[in-house]
Amino acid sequence: MSEQHYDESIRDDERAKHMYDKCKQYKQYHVLVETKDGKKFDAIVMGLKKDKVELLVPEMMEPETYDRNDTRQPRFRRFGGLLLPLAAIAALSLLPYYRPYPFYPYPYF
Repeated sequence: MSEQHYDESIRDDERAKHMYDKCKQYKQYHVLVETKDGKKFDAIVMGLKKDKVELLVPEMMEPETYDRNDTRQPRFRRFGGLLLPLAAIAALSLLPYYRPYPFYPYPYF
């Protein structure tokens, strides 16, 4: 039984090394993070420590005052820091950004 426990710890160490390399590659990028307990959130990778990753996670804020009759409600976001162990990350991927269609006057090709 101790051999199985030893093999699992090796796999966890390899996994943590893989996540460290991936976080290092995506530093300063907007990513989608999924943890082992199933939580998903978007964040910006700000820094790395030996066994942890520092993330900036957006929080939705409601403005203090706005006209409730208006159909468009303003949205505000602020970013808070989060220090997450590398062993808790199940998946990490870049968020895709698409280039918007050019504004008028449209280029003629």
